[in-house]
Amino acid sequence: MMGRKHLKDNNTMADIAGGRARVYDLLVGVFGHIPDQHYLDRIMGDDLMQFLETCCDMNSATFKSGVDYVNAYHSLAMSRPVEEVLEEMGVDRTAIMRGTGHHDLKPPHETLYRGRENAGESLLEIKRFYRKAGLMPEDRVNESPDYLCIELDFMRLLCLREQKQWSKNEAVAETIAHEEAFLSNHLGNWVGAFCEQAQNHARTDFYRGFAMILDAFVAMDLDFIRAFDIEIERKGNN
Repeated sequence: MMGRKHLKDNNTMADIAGGRARVYDLLVGVFGHIPDQHYLDRIMGDDLMQFLETCCDMNSATFKSGVDYVNAYHSLAMSRPVEEVLEEMGVDRTAIMRGTGHHDLKPPHETLYRGRENAGESLLEIKRFYRKAGLMPEDRVNESPDYLCIELDFMRLLCLREQKQWSKNEAVAETIAHEEAFLSNHLGNWVGAFCEQAQNHARTDFYRGFAMILDAFVAMDLDFIRAFDIEIERKGNN
């Protein structure tokens, strides 16, 4: 899904941006939604597993291990009563996303993981970043702007904008700069610590696996963006 080191043609780059947006959207769904029957049908379908398998060519052992965990849970869950699976997943997700049950497991908010003294100023900084980029992620869950799923949705929107710009042969450098800055200074600066805690305390291989996938994907996406951002500067594509 991700190329490396140099730019491809615009259509290929648009496809890559669209694929990255799809991963961010998947992660928003996994961590942002309380499991129900519709959710279970989506995440337990063969399409999801096939998509994750295609992402494994990104050459990350952590990502591949995460997919293996999810695949193992998927295989076992298919033979169990739906109500039992939903209850198990719901309890696990609540513990991870609300930071309950373990003193070292904090809810996934940037301000909690970065340890800044002035949390209010940090939230304003994130809001300013959204406004500067001209994109406001959807707050479907009535959370603060530093919440994991809102930051993930912001990256999804940036990737969709990038996809459109590549497709229309428009200037893309500013959007890529926003992506790099947001991952460097915000999402990518704290999500690894959350993922480590989530892996340690997850009760299901599903959320343990997706914590690994989240950690690996954000790190890989930042590396990827930095690589072709340098190439864009070299070619003067602005």
